[in-house]
Amino acid sequence: MEKYVQALNSITEETKQLEKKYSTYGTIRFIMFLVAVLGLVVGLYDSRIPYLVAGILGAVIFVALIFVHGKISEKLEYLKARAVVYDKYIKRYSEEWKSFEENGSKYLTDEDLTAKDMDLLGPSSLYQFICVAGTEDGRRKLAKSIKEPDFDIESIDMRQKAVVELFDKEEFSYNFETLAVKANIGKKKKYTADEFVEYCKNDEKIPFIFNILRFLLPAVTICLFVLGVMGKINLGYSLISFFAILLFSWITSGVVGSAVMPMISFGYVIEDYIAMFELVSSEDFESPLMKDIKAVMSKDSGALSAIKKLKSISAAFNIRYNPIVHQVLCGLTMWDFHLGIMMDKWKSEYGGNVENWIEAIADIEELLSYAVLARTRQVSYPKVGMNKRVHVKCDNMRHPLISPDKVVANDADFYGGATVITGSNMSGKTTFLRTLGINLVLAYVGAPVCADNMKADIMKIFTSMRVTDDVSNGISTFYAEILRIKTMAVYKKQMKPMLCLIDEIFKGTNSADRIVGASQVIRRLSDESSMTIVSTHDFELCDLKDNMGHVAINYHFEEYYEGEQLKFDYKKKSGRCTTTNAMAILHLAGLD
Repeated sequence: MEKYVQALNSITEETKQLEKKYSTYGTIRFIMFLVAVLGLVVGLYDSRIPYLVAGILGAVIFVALIFVHGKISEKLEYLKARAVVYDKYIKRYSEEWKSFEENGSKYLTDEDLTAKDMDLLGPSSLYQFICVAGTEDGRRKLAKSIKEPDFDIESIDMRQKAVVELFDKEEFSYNFETLAVKANIGKKKKYTADEFVEYCKNDEKIPFIFNILRFLLPAVTICLFVLGVMGKINLGYSLISFFAILLFSWITSGVVGSAVMPMISFGYVIEDYIAMFELVSSEDFESPLMKDIKAVMSKDSGALSAIKKLKSISAAFNIRYNPIVHQVLCGLTMWDFHLGIMMDKWKSEYGGNVENWIEAIADIEELLSYAVLARTRQVSYPKVGMNKRVHVKCDNMRHPLISPDKVVANDADFYGGATVITGSNMSGKTTFLRTLGINLVLAYVGAPVCADNMKADIMKIFTSMRVTDDVSNGISTFYAEILRIKTMAVYKKQMKPMLCLIDEIFKGTNSADRIVGASQVIRRLSDESSMTIVSTHDFELCDLKDNMGHVAINYHFEEYYEGEQLKFDYKKKSGRCTTTNAMAILHLAGLD
């Protein structure tokens, strides 16, 4: 963490110095504006050459300072974005990361029960902790991969190598993250590429007749003006022609709008996209996945030059922010139609590639998000395989969302079949299940895991943890859990590898029914290709046998006492639990 603190302090100091410079240049620019105006007015009015020279010189300096001032402003924006990057890394070493605005809640649906159970998305989630994506496409891609890590072994290996490479390329990563922050500031925050991508996919174009009129109508105005100057006709006709063309441009503005409005929206972030493309194009990569992404965005693909051409069109259309100049250009040249037809040509040449370019940026943002874990936690890179009898083994496995100074490590070594975990209330059973599940998700997306070593087979993960009732639909807690278990049983029929993490199984019913029902469910779900891990207070479940005739493997968590104070070490131990602490907890609450 210390390196981020030092980097943030350095950035903060540089920002202060640059803000002073920005203010100084702003004052000088204002003075030069006054010198230019006064010099030119007095020089022209009184024909005083020294004043005229001073005015011209002031105007030149004023224009130059506008350019310099803009560069300083751009640098300031970049530094402030970089400070946000470092500040977030610092907050990830404490609980402050839970205040990050982007937590992925909008990507959760009612069906995403596993994501909710394991805190994959939403408040205080894995997504909130790691997300560095600034574009909507990047955030959406990250959420999708966390919720549905449906990658094969080859893809996982490629992604893992890409994450390792991005972790090693620190300066590149921080630069890209900074640009992502810049792309999510102010007006840009509301931007998504969806509209622009959709525009680039469609075949709509400005009708051909306007391609003729954009030259013909201004030519009429010019001819009338020339004839007027020559004294052949009244000059007023050229003025009438000007306003007629201007009125025509207003009336048909909707025709142009369909072509330029998506480009206007994209214009808010185009500078940041260009910077991202240039950054990727200038970097050398070794991992196959990053090479593929670079190939989509590099100079050789034409992506960079295409985006720069689009920037030029966008800059030309920004003249609309000067309404007087814009209206004059529309009346004289049908300015907007020229830009609209330029956009049609640009779309015809490059539109088919835009979605791939946007996705390439989203791919990097997603992979960089997973690299965040390697920068803020002690991690290793898992070996993911596929065996007939599923297996997962972890040494010193830790929960990535618990602060390093508080987290307790546990080993895990489970095979296909049934495992029963007993233990006292608050002793760590549920956290252990979530720790295993969240690290497996990380392994399946090619990310590092919070463990010293990890080997895991690919399994579809199912959970039953935060089970709640639904009064509006007449669903009790017990029935809600039954529906969860049914989903597991239906998938089990496909004979595909799966992992079932069930916390406090059937806690919504009486103990006699719970034991009978739980025994049946665990036996039905457990075999070589199905790993079922259940936490319970029912010791009767410790002796059950799975479908292979194997007695369930038993582990437990327990409490200890220091005087009358109840303590937990949160360490998983072999065998069944032999203690309870319900009465002790009641005593602590003053309810005995």
